[in-house]
Amino acid sequence: MSAVSSRGSTTHPRSSTAKIPKRRRRHHSQRSGIWWLPLAIRTSLWLGVIALITVVVTLLMNGGFDDPNPQSKTIQLTDQDIDPETTNLGKTFLHQNQVDQRLAFYLWAEAQERLPADTLTEVRNALTHGAVTLAIGPLVKQMSEDVDQGRVAAYTVWFEPDDQHATGAVRLLLNGTELGQFPVGSDRYAITFYAKTGSVLHLQIAAASDSRSPVVFRAVTATSEAVTRKLAAGKTDSWDMLVQQTYEVHNP
Repeated sequence: MSAVSSRGSTTHPRSSTAKIPKRRRRHHSQRSGIWWLPLAIRTSLWLGVIALITVVVTLLMNGGFDDPNPQSKTIQLTDQDIDPETTNLGKTFLHQNQVDQRLAFYLWAEAQERLPADTLTEVRNALTHGAVTLAIGPLVKQMSEDVDQGRVAAYTVWFEPDDQHATGAVRLLLNGTELGQFPVGSDRYAITFYAKTGSVLHLQIAAASDSRSPVVFRAVTATSEAVTRKLAAGKTDSWDMLVQQTYEVHNP
């Protein structure tokens, strides 16, 4: 009996010893499955911070937060924005085969789309001096017909100060052609240009490179208005101008 007890006591420790490694292996397995979790959390937090800093720096470099409302970047031009006096004056010039500065601007845009590239230098020089050459003749005739039929007219957009104390200037480009440099200040003024019904014009606004503070540029028509963000020196913004309605023909 004692011999059996002795064997039993010797086998029991072996059985206990066999179970201990199993528990240790299970505990080690659980730890090995979660050791990466704190590292993943820290990594995610750092990536989030880096992303936030990147966004803030980008916005600051662009001159501030842009207007999230896309409608503020669109101007509607309707028959209420027609300048009858300028339109009728242009009609008279075209009938006499002559062009003024506003007519030349419209014809130059048409020429770039419709005339051969090798004639554009000649056409530009002629339009700069208010002359009508053989190359530009067909476009002058077509524009004259469009104005007579109400498909083309002179439209006016008013620019108003956003801040009575603001100073500076912006450079405006209409469909890629420079209109000139205009002030950002306390005075209200208008810009008049010819456009075709149904067309979409693209106006680019660039803050002058010597602007000392971010500028805001606001435009108003009879039915809509648009505004730039705060443009830092040299930064740009853009608007779309939609010519929606055909105006009634205004006779002199």
